[in-house]
Amino acid sequence: MANQYQSVLASYIERARKVLQHEQRTHHQDQAIKPGGLERFISHWADETTNACKQASLDQRPIYRFIEHLEGYHSQDPLQRAASLRSAFAALNELDGQDGNATVTTVSKPPVSSGVTQQQKGEDSKIRDNNAIQGTKAASSLSVTNGMRSTSDDPVREQEALSVRQLRPVQPPPPPPSNTVHLEAGMSQGHTSLTLLSADVTAVPGVGPSVATRLHHLGIRTIRDLLFYFPRDHRDYSKLEKIANIPFNELTTTMGLIWDVENKRTGGGRIRTIATISDETGKLYASWFNQPYLEKKLKASKGAYLVVTGIKQRFGNKVEFSVRSHEFPEQGDLLNTGRL
Repeated sequence: MANQYQSVLASYIERARKVLQHEQRTHHQDQAIKPGGLERFISHWADETTNACKQASLDQRPIYRFIEHLEGYHSQDPLQRAASLRSAFAALNELDGQDGNATVTTVSKPPVSSGVTQQQKGEDSKIRDNNAIQGTKAASSLSVTNGMRSTSDDPVREQEALSVRQLRPVQPPPPPPSNTVHLEAGMSQGHTSLTLLSADVTAVPGVGPSVATRLHHLGIRTIRDLLFYFPRDHRDYSKLEKIANIPFNELTTTMGLIWDVENKRTGGGRIRTIATISDETGKLYASWFNQPYLEKKLKASKGAYLVVTGIKQRFGNKVEFSVRSHEFPEQGDLLNTGRL
């Protein structure tokens, strides 16, 4: 009977074997046939071979035993596909009259008639799943020990086992980053939050040793410190007040032309730098303490605009503007003015 199949189906069997071998070489990715994959090829192949068997009056059950191993191939994972191919090779060898050592015990499947019940289909599905599990275990048992290959007599099985091992190369796990936060399984939400808040600030992406050093100078060592670190004050540089409208004892930003600059020494030995600035609404005395080097720079900028931020205060019968920060708008873009 095998010789009859071989004489009638030789070209079909060889074509199927080449397709299955190519599928093995591509690591069971179902890319051997495009489009449609291996299932589409088997569907066309089954139609052709069954017609040939009918014309030669041959039993079609070996054909169905072959194609049943590849049903649902596209939806399987690579290990299941490897087991399906192994069973399909064994059935193909039976058709070709070769050694059947690679045969996996299967249940023959006659042509499905319209009267097959849903229960019978479920039983066939369970049998195929058991065959796939047995094939996977058989593949895992083939290994190389002490530099010697296994003594299996079936080259097809050895080739498939090598393909399965190539799918899962042994690679060492990557080392964990040094700034990770270790969380344990089963931790409650509150415990997880406390663990994250207590983590070192270097666990934040982008915070390296240099940034961490600067944060440590500010007293920030954990993520909790970072979340609860608030600015010392809030300055609004978005508005420029006219000199005549500057209120007392409020942080304000204004702008005026520089008219005069001088350094004065106070009774306590401190040096005050006073610049007279004005706009169309009035005149203002802007003062800096212990910054005598500003006199030279301010004198060089006479006639230019100066933006100052500070507090307007009364000293005896004089009104002065104690400067917190200043900028020269004509020398470049303003860094703070117009911003928060």
